[in-house]
Amino acid sequence: MNLAMLARFLGAPQQEIISYYDELKADQDFIDGINGCVAAARSQGFTKGIFRNPEVPSVDWFAFERVLIYVLIRHLKPQTVLETGIYYGGNSAFALRALDRNESGRMISIDYPDSQIRQAGNARHVLVGDSEFYDAALRPGFIVPTNLRGRWEPIEGDSLKVIPQLDVGIDFYLHDSDHSMQFLTKEIAAAWPKLTEKAVILVDDIDWSNAFFALCVDKRLYPLLLTDNGKDDLRVRTGLVLRGHPRNGDPSFT
Repeated sequence: MNLAMLARFLGAPQQEIISYYDELKADQDFIDGINGCVAAARSQGFTKGIFRNPEVPSVDWFAFERVLIYVLIRHLKPQTVLETGIYYGGNSAFALRALDRNESGRMISIDYPDSQIRQAGNARHVLVGDSEFYDAALRPGFIVPTNLRGRWEPIEGDSLKVIPQLDVGIDFYLHDSDHSMQFLTKEIAAAWPKLTEKAVILVDDIDWSNAFFALCVDKRLYPLLLTDNGKDDLRVRTGLVLRGHPRNGDPSFT
């Protein structure tokens, strides 16, 4: 259902969008690479979340947002992806695999290691608390396979400070860091001048604050709201807008 909605939103053939999902499901090399990283993290004592199990059986075991990221990048073929919030690198891995399949593009990702977040007395996600903290021996993105890191520039730092210093146009902006109204509003404001005319903006956990909806109202953007299948009782958690969507500014909606 989500992929059919995505196809309509993009004005793309539904079968083409579904074909990218089928491609991803059949990508055993990708899953094997992920599982190699899972085993390495478990060997260092990290067994939280998906790392509770010795291996990930398929891409469907992840939240739908990861599939969405892959499909969007395969279809739209962005040259520069900006990701804020890496954590263990689930979103990163799917985005990098899509860029790898496209044989073009690169991704800049920004996050602090959890050990540094803890030292500051903060939590990565205020509604999650410390359940996601990992040991200092692990660095952000530790689930990303080595063979996918060639197109990746991970930066350990504060997105509000790093983004204004970027000297490249952003085709795809993926937010999965601090979802609070105050922080996300500031981060969007920092990223907006860097976005190309047809850039994609994808925001996770949009139900944690009104920042994504405020963006849509302020910029008169036509959004696609998606459930995260199999997680939290199908709550709407993911928001997508395109700067070049033909319905932006439509008075019947915005």
